[in-house]
Amino acid sequence: MSAYVHVRKSLFEVTQDLAATAMGMQPADLIIRNGRLVNVNTARIQDNIDIVVRHGLIALVGNADHVLSAEHTKVVDAKGRFLVPGFIDSHMHVESTMVDLCSFAAGVLPHGTTTICPDNHEITNVFGLRAVELFDKTSEGLPLKVLTAMPVCVPSIPGFEDAGATITAEEVAEAYSKGWAKLQGEQMNFPGLIYGDPNVHAITAAGLKAGKIITGHYASLELNKGLNAFAASGITACHEGTTKEGALRRAELGIYAQQRYGTAWLDMPNLIKAVTENPGLDTRFFTLVTDDVSPATIVEDGHLVRVLRKAISLGVPPITAIQMVTINAAQLLEKARWIGTISPGRAADILIISDLVEIDIDQVYSDGVLVAENGAMVVDVPTYKYPEWALKSVHLEPLTAADFKLPVSEASVKVRVMQVVPGMVHTEEQIIEMFPVDGELKADAANDLAKVCVFYRHEPKDGVTGTRGIGFVKGVKLNPRAAYASTVSHDCHNLLVLGSDEEAMAVAANKLIEIGGGICIVVEGAVEAVMPLPLAGLMSLESIDVAAQQVSQIEEALKKAGCPYESFEMTLSLLGLIVLEELHLSNKGLVELKAGVPPQFVDLFVE
Repeated sequence: MSAYVHVRKSLFEVTQDLAATAMGMQPADLIIRNGRLVNVNTARIQDNIDIVVRHGLIALVGNADHVLSAEHTKVVDAKGRFLVPGFIDSHMHVESTMVDLCSFAAGVLPHGTTTICPDNHEITNVFGLRAVELFDKTSEGLPLKVLTAMPVCVPSIPGFEDAGATITAEEVAEAYSKGWAKLQGEQMNFPGLIYGDPNVHAITAAGLKAGKIITGHYASLELNKGLNAFAASGITACHEGTTKEGALRRAELGIYAQQRYGTAWLDMPNLIKAVTENPGLDTRFFTLVTDDVSPATIVEDGHLVRVLRKAISLGVPPITAIQMVTINAAQLLEKARWIGTISPGRAADILIISDLVEIDIDQVYSDGVLVAENGAMVVDVPTYKYPEWALKSVHLEPLTAADFKLPVSEASVKVRVMQVVPGMVHTEEQIIEMFPVDGELKADAANDLAKVCVFYRHEPKDGVTGTRGIGFVKGVKLNPRAAYASTVSHDCHNLLVLGSDEEAMAVAANKLIEIGGGICIVVEGAVEAVMPLPLAGLMSLESIDVAAQQVSQIEEALKKAGCPYESFEMTLSLLGLIVLEELHLSNKGLVELKAGVPPQFVDLFVE
């Protein structure tokens, strides 16, 4: 494998050379002969098609018998295999894979993903605008196209939680002016948008003024006034649908339905029914996205190709499904003149596929360069040397069991409890009567009741008013003396600690404080597994294969701690995501979000 730095040219620089190559007047750099083109422009398969590439862009699609070759020209015989555009993920978070952008690129390119639109609000919640600049720098020289989506919810709902930074309309405008971001990330504060928060609308205005695509996160089942208000505010895409009715209604209103199929939240099978149960429906406003996937998912099942295969297995015609990850996504991004199709003037992001149902990918070309073959990279993606500030993000003194205690004077209390739902992103609010033990409310493993705390862990700053939020969770099924701690706690990424007793919770928390962030599982009062995440407390600097092994160890340890579900660490990481229904916990306390009502703080105790 050779060291490789990817160079990409723009169309305006080379139109004369492309025309000359197509006319047979100048030699090509790459000729792919004898393929079956999956033409996503017309939803047809064309046989005996050649593709001619010059300067990383497509010069000709058709018959290349007249095209000149030179000593440097590479000629590939497709042997009747399918020629498919590279896949585009229009909404995802690199941080959720727990590796950095370089390792991520090496992990997904062999699976056919050639363009991503990462909303890096995870690391931006930790470091602010400098994280967006850092992300842009790390993308330089990668064979993966990275169209960074500017984070706009830092924190997700101002006033309800404390992140490591605050992003306002001014920071958003600066990121656009300096070229660090190419579109606007998901507007998770949809209550602020639909109820008229001027600061939220100022952020949207900054994106609209800059001519950027505005994406959203409408986590509500109300599909009339709220969704219309959302669309009228400039939102053009949303990945937060959970029902076929919601997907269809988004498309009807001109909002791209980004059908999510991640590691833990598997909404696409419900959403895709809007397509499969409505024969003849125009599917141009339907795309497929990953949102959040673990490194183990990528290593074992692939990236966006996994979503594509699932859609096909559910009855979506292969060409229609491929359109959802190519031309539909490119049109969503208003980048169809550059990516999304195998057409003249477009980037030569080409997949050679031997099976159109199983999506068996033999070769991956990015800008006309063979970067992966038979599931493995054939070029060496460069690594990035991070500044010291990016590797020091946990600013907490060691904790004791006393930091997790909850004194109560009453003989019994009624408590709001978060009921987790495996495979879904929301929680359900329950009211449970609890009885203090020695004047304290404790977790109760026998009744599947865990205690959860969120601690502010970022750099000290003025205005932080909540150092600890505390609550209770049902549905995790932890054994006695077990705990889970993580600095991956969406979206502020404070320190989240959940457990069946305070001593175990302190052990888990202190391990992460010691190593500078990550995930830790405690079983029988001792550390069972730990995954260090030094970059912002969110990402490993290891390869995606190593990270996948570490995540698998975390999952096995979580099962040993009593939790029976698959990939449940991702579900637990959402306990602090207060822009989801119904009840979540921030460092300031419990936040309730229900359909048709603005978010509000609620007391742990119910009168």
